[in-house]
Amino acid sequence: MLIIPNTAQIPSNMNGGTGDASPGTTAASGSGAVSYPGQVGAIIQLTEQMANQLSAPSGGFATLHEGLYQYVQFLTTSTQANAGGNIAFWSNRLTKVVTPDATGNLGQVAGVILQANTKGYYGWIQISGVATVNFKSSLTPATPAAGDLVIVDQSASTVGTCDVAQTTLTAAQERSVLGTAITAAVGSTPSTIDLWAIRQQP
Repeated sequence: MLIIPNTAQIPSNMNGGTGDASPGTTAASGSGAVSYPGQVGAIIQLTEQMANQLSAPSGGFATLHEGLYQYVQFLTTSTQANAGGNIAFWSNRLTKVVTPDATGNLGQVAGVILQANTKGYYGWIQISGVATVNFKSSLTPATPAAGDLVIVDQSASTVGTCDVAQTTLTAAQERSVLGTAITAAVGSTPSTIDLWAIRQQP
């Protein structure tokens, strides 16, 4: 479901908070505030200017860029905390619930987490376009370069950080391809990638 941004309930910034307690609102369920359950799963398209305007002026993970963004719920029972720049994995594709837990989920990429969403809350992830991601501390290639294929770190046992692929991919790596590096990746450093729109769910 692709909807026009001005018809969605979007916070003043999408990457500097902790998410929505109820769909489309920071108010807790039962507080009397109106929620928007139909928004869960919605996909919006942002231009570069729109994405920049929805970036947190300070305290946010990174400036947002043009692309597609999807509204999801973050798993209440996830082991790991949600962090901007890490990868979100599907916990339930049908109900649009994602988890930051990489263990056992490397082939279930949902998108890029934008902020430190509270577990159980709702919020936006980026699913295509120019995205900022976290890279693992020790990258596999000795000399990463712009244009390299970017994948989810295959040795991840906790959260989904990124790595640069070698020339020959394994089947597991193929299932976790994210896109290509816009600038040369550096270990333990956030960097922008061209996030391919290959896993969108209606």
